[in-house]
Amino acid sequence: MTRSCAAKPRRGCSAIRSSSRRGVRRRKRRPEKKESLILMAQSVDLKTRVIGPDTAVPETGDGVDVFSSLPIKPQERYKFLRSVGFGGMKSVLLVFDRDTGREVAMAIMPDFRDRPKSDLERFVREARLTAQLEHPNIVPVHDLGIDSSGSPFFTMKYLHGQSLSSVLRKLAKGDAEAVHRFSQLRLLQIFIRICNAVEFAHSQGICHLDIKPENVNIGDFGEVLLLDWGLARVISPHSRLASPNTEDVDANGHVKGTPGYMAPEQIRLLKEHPVGFRSDIYSLGGILYAMLSLSNPLSRLPMEEILRRTTSGEIPPPSDVAPDERHIPAALEAICQKAMALNPDDRYQTVAELREDIFAFQTGYVPKAENASPLKHAGLFLGRNLLILMILLVLFLALSLATLAYYYFNAVN
Repeated sequence: MTRSCAAKPRRGCSAIRSSSRRGVRRRKRRPEKKESLILMAQSVDLKTRVIGPDTAVPETGDGVDVFSSLPIKPQERYKFLRSVGFGGMKSVLLVFDRDTGREVAMAIMPDFRDRPKSDLERFVREARLTAQLEHPNIVPVHDLGIDSSGSPFFTMKYLHGQSLSSVLRKLAKGDAEAVHRFSQLRLLQIFIRICNAVEFAHSQGICHLDIKPENVNIGDFGEVLLLDWGLARVISPHSRLASPNTEDVDANGHVKGTPGYMAPEQIRLLKEHPVGFRSDIYSLGGILYAMLSLSNPLSRLPMEEILRRTTSGEIPPPSDVAPDERHIPAALEAICQKAMALNPDDRYQTVAELREDIFAFQTGYVPKAENASPLKHAGLFLGRNLLILMILLVLFLALSLATLAYYYFNAVN
C-alpha cells in the first residue's frame, strides 16, 4: 500500500490515510481488547481491507497476485461467536457485526497460503457472484475482504433453520414434527421456490452445478434459500457477471459436483452435450426424487457404481426405493424422470417448463411429462369441476322433477 501511494499520490491515497487515521481515533476512543477468530488452531485477525473493483490479493505460495490494493477497515468490526461448520474449501463462523449490530455468517479459507490460485479466485468470485444474484431465494452476501494475514473472507446472512437434507432424514425416520410440518404439498412449495432461484440465475446466464438438498436451507418461518455457488459457471456470453469457475475437474483431476445429483454430462464431459442449464434441471429432478422417495438417487452404492449408473441412465423410479407406506403420485414420478433423463434433449428445456408441470399437478391437470390415458384426463376434469357439475346435476334434477310434475297435473286435470 505504501508503494502504491508513493507512486500515485492522488485523492484515493489520501482517503486511505484519512480512513486509517479515523480507524486509529476510533481505537483510541474504544480501547477494547483485540479479538480474533480462531478455527482449527489458526488465528484470523480481523484487521480487514475491503476488496475494491479491481481486485487482487497479496501473493500466495505460488507467487500469484489474486487481489488488488485495498483500503483498511477497523479491526474491531467483527466479533467471533462460534464456529458454524466446515465444507469444501470454506470454514463458516458466526460473528457479530458491530457496525450493523447483527449476527452474520463469515466464510473464511483456512490454510489459504497453501492453496492454488484457482481456489482463491473461486472463493472470491463465488462471493461476488452470489452478491450480485439478488433474489429472495438466494442467500445474500454482505461484505467481502481480506484479513491482516491476507486470508480472504466474506460475510453473508446467518441462516436460522435447517437444510432440506435434514428435513428429509427426519421424514424418513418418521419424526412426528417433521411429518406434520412437511407434507407433500409443503415439499412441493419448497421445490417451486428452489426452481424460482435457479430460473433467476439462468436468466442472468449462471448455472449453479451443485444443486442438492444439503445446499437448500429452510428457515424457521418458511424461508427457502439456495446456497453454495462455488461451482457456478457463466454460460451465457451476454451475462454481466464474471465466471467463478471454468474447469470441469479440480486440481486432482476429480470431476466437480455431487454424485447422485450431478448430471451425466458433468461426469462424461462430452462435447455433444456440454454442461449447461439443463444440467441444473437434472439436479432439480434429483431434489424432487429425494422429496418423493426420502432417499438420495442411487444412495448406499459405491462411488464408481453411482457414476456408472448415472452415465448409463440406470436410475430406478422413486416408487421403487420409497418406503412402502409412502404414496408417490404417478404424475410426480413422471415429472421427476423427465427432469433426470439421460439425454439433455429429453429433459425439460427450461426451469419454467418443469415448474409449469408441477403447477399442472397441483391444480388437477395432467402434466406434459405424464403419458396419461383419456380416462385419467376425464377423471381429473371431473375433479377440477366437481362443484360446477354438482350444481348442474341438481339443476337438471330439479328441472326434470318440475317437468314431470307439470305433465302429471295436466294429465290429472
